[in-house]
Amino acid sequence: MDQGVIRTATEKDVPEIVKLENKCFLDSQAYSESQIRYLVKKANSFCLVETSGDIVRGCIILLFRRGSKIAGVETVNVDPIFQNRGIGRQLIQAGEGEARKRLMKAIRLEVSVGNTQAILMYQRSGYIITGLLQNYYQFNYFGSRDAYRMKKIL
Repeated sequence: MDQGVIRTATEKDVPEIVKLENKCFLDSQAYSESQIRYLVKKANSFCLVETSGDIVRGCIILLFRRGSKIAGVETVNVDPIFQNRGIGRQLIQAGEGEARKRLMKAIRLEVSVGNTQAILMYQRSGYIITGLLQNYYQFNYFGSRDAYRMKKIL
């Protein structure tokens, strides 16, 4: 497998990020193009993509709230045909690097209790489960509406 490149997303990446979002989530759960465009351009967010050539294989979007020292992972997506190759973990690590540059003390995220593959990746990356959010999702996601809140001290 060729080594991908992780870089800051630009507005030109939005159509590919939207395609990726739709590969990873059902229509009812996927962000729309306007939502992705807003997140990529928003001042208090940061989006990275992992690419191989012209192919966007993964992305991460982090949110930063004014006055908070805790960054939030809004989404991590890896194209299903490129999963289990370490792309998600590399994106998480790159996102953590950006959070450290911004002097964040921790990162938090929410993940479906049924998404065992993602939970294991986060745990292997040093995240711990800090709570259960019942009925967090509007629709069943990985067989549940519940999510774990996970956190990592940087």
